Amino acid sequence: MPRVKAPISKPVVDVVKTLHPKDPDTKYKGEEPNFNIQPENRVVSLAKGFNWYNHFYAKKEAKEFICQFADRHIKPQDAKILHKVDEKEVNLTLGWLARMSLRGLELSEHEDLTLRNEIIRLVRTITKPETKVKSMTGKHAVEKPVEKARPNVQEIMKEKAREAAGELEGHFDDFIKFNGKTITTKVVDELSKKNVLPQHVNLIVDVWKKKLEEYTEAQKPKSEFAEGYSHYSKTQFKNVTKYIEQVLADLNGYINVKKAQKTPRKRKAVPVEKLVGKLKFCKEFKDPASKLDLVSLPPTKLHGASEAWVYDTAKRKLHHYIADEYSKTFNIKGNTLLGFCTKESEVKTLRKPSDQLKEIVGSKPAARKFFKEIKSVSVTPNGRFNEHMVILKAF
Repeated sequence: MPRVKAPISKPVVDVVKTLHPKDPDTKYKGEEPNFNIQPENRVVSLAKGFNWYNHFYAKKEAKEFICQFADRHIKPQDAKILHKVDEKEVNLTLGWLARMSLRGLELSEHEDLTLRNEIIRLVRTITKPETKVKSMTGKHAVEKPVEKARPNVQEIMKEKAREAAGELEGHFDDFIKFNGKTITTKVVDELSKKNVLPQHVNLIVDVWKKKLEEYTEAQKPKSEFAEGYSHYSKTQFKNVTKYIEQVLADLNGYINVKKAQKTPRKRKAVPVEKLVGKLKFCKEFKDPASKLDLVSLPPTKLHGASEAWVYDTAKRKLHHYIADEYSKTFNIKGNTLLGFCTKESEVKTLRKPSDQLKEIVGSKPAARKFFKEIKSVSVTPNGRFNEHMVILKAF
């Protein structure tokens, strides 16, 4: 069936009955959203609706909502077929959207078309006909059914990554539910259980980065998310942000661990000098105007170190790298430093490099304390080097 443009589904007059989850959280989350009157701020209302259904229901109910939508707006026959669909195929967001439509929400043209196309896709997973080929046997043609294509290894491993992502979402929901008092998430354990490949972890990382952006944006008074998160206190925002940052750091650590565990072909040991041979850096830097006279350490000092200070002479930025708890030490690949913790490592701009760098080259504790007290915007480094960077310390 081709994906054609369908008319917008108008909500039925008799709005379906309100759901009453058997959960004490209804006291805080409220009753099921009702859209008899169309909301003025549609984005906020949809966000609240999605959050409500995500908290109380799962794919089983999302599938049922889509079946109800198909029964009322498309074909009752399709609804019967949809009951046979595997729950893993169901998209939660579209399930909640179907339910909100049944509760009176007027769908936009794009939303309606997306929902209808999703129903067509789900129906096809059950009714997709087997292809037949003709083979000649003597003078007669005999039709033989062709076996259905099995999912390849990549699809299977991606599905495992999605399952692990679902477990992490469940931990996050518990964290919100108990206000972060008793819940700790062991990200590496969840990923290890599913044996998620490092190249598929980015699917999960993207989700959590968007989550962090949303919570960060919601703290701004004029943000479109501000109303939806108005019940959050500053402490709650701080705790949630810290939680998400830790998850992202653990995801990055898992990638590094899996890459390190990968058994390479047996080769001759490569000298450290060769491993760091492509790393760009500045050997010496002299600037009479700023009274700077810097001599860089050799890149071989970086390989295997667990902490390093690097200064970018062109941008006056000081990089502080700390190895993550999984890799333990740095390693270099091409022109990039790997194995550092994205949560602990920072980059800050120096206003008076000649004075400030003197503090950095001192003792370790004093350097760390001085760096923390620098009043400058802190950003996360990417690990890439250039010809302007001087390696000050590595240990």
